[in-house]
Amino acid sequence: MRFTINKSFLLFLLVLPLLISAQDKKILIIAETDSLPVNSEVYIVGGRSDLGYWTKHQKMKRESGNKWVYELSAKSGDTLKFKFTRGDWSTEAVDSNGVEFPNFSHVAKNDTTLKFKFTRWRDQVQRKIILTKERILNKGGFVELFEGWKYKIGDDTTWADPDYDDSEWENINPVLNKEDFEKLEWTGNIWFRNEITVDSTLWNIVFGLNFYCTGAAELYLNGKLLYKYGVVGTSKETEEIFLDQNPRHILFDKKEVQVLAVRYSNHYAESLVKRNIQVGFTAMLGDTEVFVYNRINSVRELSVSQMAFGAFILAFAIMHLLLFVFYPKVRENLFYSISMFSFAAVIYTSVQNNFNNSILTSITLLTINSVAVQLSLLFGLLTVYASSYGRLPKQYIYFVIITALFVIQTIFFPLLGGEIADIAFFIFAGIITSEIVRSVIRSIKRKDEWSWGWLIGVGFIVAIVLIGYQVLILTDVVTQPLFGIYLVYVYGLVFLAITVSINLAKRMADTHLNLEKQLIQVKDLSQKTIEQERKAKEEEFARKLLEADNQRKTKELEEARKLQLSMLPNNVPEVPGLEIAVYMKTASEVGGDYYDFKYDNNGRLIIAIGDATGHGMRAGTMVATIKGLFTAENSQTDVVTFLNKSNSIIRDMRLGNIYMAMLVAKIENEKVIISSAGMPPALIHRNKNNQVEEIKLQAIPLGGPADFTYPKRETTLTSGDTLLLMSDGFPELFNEQKEILDYHKAREIFGSFKHNSASSTINQLLAQAERWKGKAKQEDDMTFVVIRKK
Repeated sequence: MRFTINKSFLLFLLVLPLLISAQDKKILIIAETDSLPVNSEVYIVGGRSDLGYWTKHQKMKRESGNKWVYELSAKSGDTLKFKFTRGDWSTEAVDSNGVEFPNFSHVAKNDTTLKFKFTRWRDQVQRKIILTKERILNKGGFVELFEGWKYKIGDDTTWADPDYDDSEWENINPVLNKEDFEKLEWTGNIWFRNEITVDSTLWNIVFGLNFYCTGAAELYLNGKLLYKYGVVGTSKETEEIFLDQNPRHILFDKKEVQVLAVRYSNHYAESLVKRNIQVGFTAMLGDTEVFVYNRINSVRELSVSQMAFGAFILAFAIMHLLLFVFYPKVRENLFYSISMFSFAAVIYTSVQNNFNNSILTSITLLTINSVAVQLSLLFGLLTVYASSYGRLPKQYIYFVIITALFVIQTIFFPLLGGEIADIAFFIFAGIITSEIVRSVIRSIKRKDEWSWGWLIGVGFIVAIVLIGYQVLILTDVVTQPLFGIYLVYVYGLVFLAITVSINLAKRMADTHLNLEKQLIQVKDLSQKTIEQERKAKEEEFARKLLEADNQRKTKELEEARKLQLSMLPNNVPEVPGLEIAVYMKTASEVGGDYYDFKYDNNGRLIIAIGDATGHGMRAGTMVATIKGLFTAENSQTDVVTFLNKSNSIIRDMRLGNIYMAMLVAKIENEKVIISSAGMPPALIHRNKNNQVEEIKLQAIPLGGPADFTYPKRETTLTSGDTLLLMSDGFPELFNEQKEILDYHKAREIFGSFKHNSASSTINQLLAQAERWKGKAKQEDDMTFVVIRKK
């Protein structure tokens, strides 16, 4: 009898060991603790998501009196690295000498049980700070300086002397949380001292120093003053608080014991403690390059987010506010504008806290941020109501009253309620969200002219959900955000802006479709009338339609004209050494010409002149957008950077075939820097040789390709020189014979004048334009900006 083996079965037997090894391995971690404080618990933290990525400490399960367990799964070959704490790094497990353990490590191969035993914790060891290479490595490259500090209430500069006897001073954590602060007989002034043992291998090595304080401080090393953080004072009037968010450096002398002393004052401590704000300081030593890199990277990312997202949201707020101003019947534009202004304030204040140098400023920004959040939710709900109902339902007044109470509490009684007030607001925000959801569902079920209001509701729901997700990230409930994005709420605001724009476009389209249906119905009815009266009725109907259409067009053009003119500055800045004159004449078909100025006390002047493609409200919308971007810029901005950023934002707004030609000139003393995006050349009449210089920069209008970099030209203006910036309405002006004036002739005309003043130059240009045009119709806006160097 011959025995045969099935080939499939044989293959299964060969692959089986690989399948078994690829399965997850169960790792059971057991920690035994002999000296656990009362009511304490044991946590584990490590370099994986199920270990909190070194930031979110994971609670272990208590199996018996002093035995704690934590179970996880790992792939075969995975390396686990972890440590044990009682909830934060100040309570980390340490060895018998009080030194932190290196990272515990285990390579997963089989189901395993790991056992560890601890007898001491970092906060239980009252010892001096010890700096060695090994300890710094164990701590991940940096060491917090909070052990071994002694304190004395008062102010005596001799306490900085390293030989001073501080044996009678008491120990304290210099962070000074509420519990420690209440133990002190606080006078506003206090000294801290600490003896740090530094290994000889770390002498004369430059360390990075992060020192954060909510008061004013002077830092001494071995009796020598290293740094001042503000001005230490004996009262609020003499004290200057300084919150330094930039790293500094420190260099230890060639001695084993180094004495750190901190002279400190905080005369706002009582009010800060009531807000649960720590009133002392924290200090950290680490790699200088890492500290500097982290700070630079943080500032760069936050600045970009603040400018890009803030300007984007602000542009939508301004646009819808203008839509309401010119058509007040659509109240959702007003509500949405206020909501977006509030969201822009949230973005600004959230980011600005990373740049200010005072805890008092931080409190003010936090108050503004809280009020902005409250208003954004309220007016978001009102926007959904107005869009879904066409009116405000009766219950809206309750939301207004409750929001007003929250705003009053936030501004005038910030300490009232504490956590209860926060919980109450979160519940209220949940009620608003559920009300928006209810309105969205109601709107979807209905089939009337307001039925697309649900889209705005969806936008607000997504925005609120992402704001809530942002709160979870900030409170460390979520330690590893999706796609690694930590600033997520701004994308919710962008999504909200898009949904509102889609809703606006849909309503405009529905309006036109309804008008077309009505016209068809009128036509059908007129055909059923008596043949003898048909012609007369059709003529009468056509006349009425023409009048209505003319009135509608006239009104639309007038609204567009008002919108265009409202974007212009009220007056021309008065700049020493310069004479400035402007002129704009709009065409019968309103275009999108625009000019603006920005001037600061340092003598820096920025001039913008632009021309939006298209006509009517679409061109006005583009002008409103570029107005918002220009207003958001400061006077120190680089002209090319501004055009590149504006190009990117306008392109991302996806406004279709609407573009913005624009020229930006920066004048500082005699230097002139010009960059252009599809505008006519700038002309300079040189007084010295009576010649006209043309600055022609070939570039595409704003809203074009993403990788385009705009050119720039630098020149000077000397006494008597005249600079002309203009839109294409003058060189492309037609006469009665349909002949165009042309850019070459425009240059000749400009060079033929006597440029006695900026205003006389404009008068001469207008006279030449009228002479050339004759009785022909002006087809495009004509704008001049003339700057003459005195």
